[in-house]
Amino acid sequence: MSNLFKSHWYRWAVALVVAYWFPCSVEAQTLRVSDVDQRVGPRTEFQKPLAWDIEGHTVILEGITATGGQYLQKRGSGFDLFGAQAGKNAFVYEGVYDLRVARKMANTFTYGFNGRILASGVDESIESQERFDFYLQNYFGRFSFGNFDDRDLIVYSARTVLAGEANLFYDGYFAPSTQRAFRFRTRLSSYLVDAAVDEDGDAYNVGIRYGSPNHYVKQFWSLNYQGGDLFSRYQRNGLSLGYLVSYGSFDVALGLSYDKLDPYADFQSFDRVAGSIGASYKVGRTTVSAGALFGETNHGKLETAYTAGMRYDFVRGLSFNAGYFYIDSDSRGTDGEALSAGNVAGVRTSLSYRF
Repeated sequence: MSNLFKSHWYRWAVALVVAYWFPCSVEAQTLRVSDVDQRVGPRTEFQKPLAWDIEGHTVILEGITATGGQYLQKRGSGFDLFGAQAGKNAFVYEGVYDLRVARKMANTFTYGFNGRILASGVDESIESQERFDFYLQNYFGRFSFGNFDDRDLIVYSARTVLAGEANLFYDGYFAPSTQRAFRFRTRLSSYLVDAAVDEDGDAYNVGIRYGSPNHYVKQFWSLNYQGGDLFSRYQRNGLSLGYLVSYGSFDVALGLSYDKLDPYADFQSFDRVAGSIGASYKVGRTTVSAGALFGETNHGKLETAYTAGMRYDFVRGLSFNAGYFYIDSDSRGTDGEALSAGNVAGVRTSLSYRF
């Protein structure tokens, strides 16, 4: 036994370093994996990630890179969440890079580690995030600890069907916390259940999604509850409902959301409601999509956002993407803080590659 350990000591050392580095480098999460995923088409049977078999463990390295340019025109002078990015041409970059390690044991259990780097940049400003999770899985489901996936992963909204550079930015769904959490996911017949609670108990959510077994017209419904801390400013109770119908190459998604937010500071609680619709159609190698969002915060003015985009798939994950987006929103709470404020319009193009 000691000789076996000595002969493979370097492998264990690398594993321990990776396992330590990922959780210790996690910072505040703001990016969304879905914002990058929509720029590439589904994986084809010829497109394979980099994979190895090491000591009975399957090791997979895969990723998505998107680079291009954008122009944002800021229509107002007030503060919004786009900051200094508006009103100029800019080089943009986004990427998702995953390392997955898993081993299926003889007792039907599978254990594994997932590591993820999310990157986003506008000109010289680059933001990166590191996520991870450790998990144990069996026929009953998967129990994990970490923050590898977005926690509203099973919730449908307009962004679910958008393609290319189409983006509603704030589509009515304040994403649940992306802090490290204990999480359980399982499938019960046609239902998916996803529940999570932060390691410190500050935020929690549970989602349910149902998929129609019809093979010709596929329909999906989703419901997600989000509670606890939001933005370190509010106590939150919220519901998100989604519906998606897929018929051949045509997809339509509808979403509704409601949030009751209670500021930690001495301000009154307030509501936020929003609805979104998105559609996409694929013909040959080209996918076109469009979406719209309507919302209201604290009984304020109507918030609107519109987008349209396209993706052209060259081959094996290489795509050209384009999009137009428009947002007119002064979403602010009773504390005067911006939630999804923006008053800009713009275009973006990019090339993306999945390996």
